[in-house]
Amino acid sequence: MSGWNAYIDTMTGSAPSIKRAAIVGAADGAVWARTEDTNQFKASEVELKAFVALFDDITNVPSKGADIEGVHYVVPRVEESLIFGKKENTGFFAAKTKSAVLIAVYEGPNEVASQVRKAVESMQTYLTSAGY
Repeated sequence: MSGWNAYIDTMTGSAPSIKRAAIVGAADGAVWARTEDTNQFKASEVELKAFVALFDDITNVPSKGADIEGVHYVVPRVEESLIFGKKENTGFFAAKTKSAVLIAVYEGPNEVASQVRKAVESMQTYLTSAGY
């Protein structure tokens, strides 16, 4: 996992409101890298497998919502390869590349969401251009 941790550090460094993040396999939800220590990303294998499957039928996600780290989020918006979830003053952005799903859980007012989205989409663009 060590090489992938640099990508997690880049995302969290570019958006300080990201509290927990992970990069998981798009096919199986296996963890490639995640935040550790006090900000450990704690989603289970079963939860991650179900989460990455949301991208298979992304148009139905807003009607169901999404669960990550034991929290159910309302999903007000999805795009072709992006899911945005919100619950009170927390939320997440998840973006899919060819072989990975990037997940960033943030805390803070609505104003920080655009910074988090930019960090996740920048990493998505980079990994896509690198063939992932």
